[in-house]
Amino acid sequence: MGAPLAGGNLLARLKAGREAIARVRLGEVDLGLRILTEQDYLEAQIATLQTMQAIGLDLSVGSSEAYEAEKASQLLTRALVDPDTGNPVATSAAKLRAALTRAEQTFLIEAYVEHEQQYSPSPRTLDEAAFLALLEEVKKSPGTTLSSVSSTDTLKRLITALASPPAS
Repeated sequence: MGAPLAGGNLLARLKAGREAIARVRLGEVDLGLRILTEQDYLEAQIATLQTMQAIGLDLSVGSSEAYEAEKASQLLTRALVDPDTGNPVATSAAKLRAALTRAEQTFLIEAYVEHEQQYSPSPRTLDEAAFLALLEEVKKSPGTTLSSVSSTDTLKRLITALASPPAS
């Protein structure tokens, strides 16, 4: 899947991430993984909460594993696409869960994280020089650049840096 985000034209790589579909092979099936947006994450979170409420589970230490499993299924439902058309593979998290083993789900989650790291800067993949380059890109074209960053931690760091520039 390539090297994590580093060097090169950072803004171009961020924009490319919106269209990038990673191909993964699961058994005899080729699948695609698209980069999720903040909207996708919000929808998955809401769907997870609704599912938990519908089955009468409150979020607690005892239900945390079920919650995390449901959230993973919701996220994968949004990320998995036909690699040739970009169309969703599953119409619901329940159908996806019924089709995957735990090992297959783990494999797909790991593949997704690796794919996302190539295109969306996160604290794990963004060194100080790359962060400063990203900050400069944000200053030049804030709307385009910020909409391309899917890491909440990186967005917070950018906002903090813009709101409180270092004293010269």
